Amino acid sequence: MIDARIVGPYEHRPGQWRCRILRDGVREWGPIADSPRQARRLAQAIVDRIQTQSLTIGDALSRYESYKLNVRGNKPRSVVTTLHRLRGFFVDVSGPVTSINARKCQACYTTLTQRQAPDTHQCTLAEVGTFGRWLVKEGLLKEDPTKKIEKVGRKSHGKAQLMVDEARRWLQVARHHADQGEAGAVAAMMSLLMGLRTTEITERTAREVDDEGRLLWITDSKTKAGRRRVEVPEPLQKYLLRLKSERQPTALLFGQHWRDWPRKWVQRICEEAGVPKVTAHGMRGLHATLALQAGIASHAVAQTLGHESPSVTIRSYAEPGSADIVPARRAVSTLMPN
Repeated sequence: MIDARIVGPYEHRPGQWRCRILRDGVREWGPIADSPRQARRLAQAIVDRIQTQSLTIGDALSRYESYKLNVRGNKPRSVVTTLHRLRGFFVDVSGPVTSINARKCQACYTTLTQRQAPDTHQCTLAEVGTFGRWLVKEGLLKEDPTKKIEKVGRKSHGKAQLMVDEARRWLQVARHHADQGEAGAVAAMMSLLMGLRTTEITERTAREVDDEGRLLWITDSKTKAGRRRVEVPEPLQKYLLRLKSERQPTALLFGQHWRDWPRKWVQRICEEAGVPKVTAHGMRGLHATLALQAGIASHAVAQTLGHESPSVTIRSYAEPGSADIVPARRAVSTLMPN
């Protein structure tokens, strides 16, 4: 980015003022104004235009990162994920941020769809749209070039889920790994037996598990409703207490891991159990499905999952066909014996 600074204002003639503008060490005079304040304001507009025209996409992303962290107050891990998606989207675009246009954005999106599933690339597109609106808000672009992107594919409704007999086999393998001291298997089981988001698992600290291992506090989450107290199923209690005993109170329960760590463990166990591969999100969905099939009220299931509305639970997670073989009285915790 070009270094442009303002010096002054200086009195040009009686009642007239202007500033000097230093552009990469070269001096030039700014517009003449009727007051020192106006002279500086006019010079500042020129400096802003100079810097905007020379601001690279990388510079803009760095500013956006600072905005997300310091102004919006987003969690560092969330910002890292956002910046990773944005850099991946604009990987083939170089030059000043003013060179971003609708044609280039459409080309970037088309490339993205060739290497990501619809659910994934549409999540990325949502991040890109937010970034585009921020560019306009900050005056870096006059028009949002992302709003004209034509979406490709359809976002799926609900997540692929296991059948109940498959979930039982999956839990047997997961429990074997947990008994061997594999923390990743415990994290994977939490997605099914507790219905937690992956970040709600990886960001828990030791002190958020009560001393008896019966309760887990989610003190920060994706939504306001996500901040909640969750009961720990009895089969999981001993594993969480073991992890708690190995950590300092403020230390992360599972240590430093990315949000996709539970997902990798879910799929590793799927492979070993000989069941279809699903995501950690799919396990969270199965938790919702089984709870609803067991006759638990939708608002109670939504509260457990940290949803602000039961409609979100039913629309995004519950899969009517995956638990039809389960009697209504069978709840999630009965998948695994104590």
